[in-house]
Amino acid sequence: MPETTLWKAFQDGDTTAFESIFHTHWDKLMHYTCSLIADEALAKDVLQNFFIELWEKRSSLPIPRQTAAFLVFLLKLRILNALRREDIRNRHEHNFAALLHEHVSSTADQLYLKDIYAQLHQHMNLLPPRVRQVFQLSRLEHKSIPEISAMLGASEQTIRNQLNTANKRLKVQLKSSFLSMLM
Repeated sequence: MPETTLWKAFQDGDTTAFESIFHTHWDKLMHYTCSLIADEALAKDVLQNFFIELWEKRSSLPIPRQTAAFLVFLLKLRILNALRREDIRNRHEHNFAALLHEHVSSTADQLYLKDIYAQLHQHMNLLPPRVRQVFQLSRLEHKSIPEISAMLGASEQTIRNQLNTANKRLKVQLKSSFLSMLM
């Protein structure tokens, strides 16, 4: 089937045409994505989300002259967005860690900070053991997601998910504390 005919069928909602496009281009696009994103799990997530979005927006896409080149062009935009989000997230984590390590000058501030840490640890102890461990390694020991992944033998996406779970639960538990604004 010619590319334009296949693409038109895909745009009309033909799942077989979509599967053909997916299987034809997955390996090349995965290789391309991995060449730009070092984290293979993140690269795979980006590519899977790309194909989901491609399916969802199929009817609004133009018919490309060359499907492969068109897919790479669209994927580049998704990769740049993913890298930008990851960079922003890493900078926020670094700034939070730096803030916690700043010198506290007054005795009242030290007591307040000690109380906040006590609250945080109390609520952390309510987390499931693995989620608590991931949170401690990330937020208190300032380990990166790849480091934690290697230490615990879990994928980086699993570590991100567990960290997200910890953050959500602690936000709910600490909603009256200023710590919830920092998570």
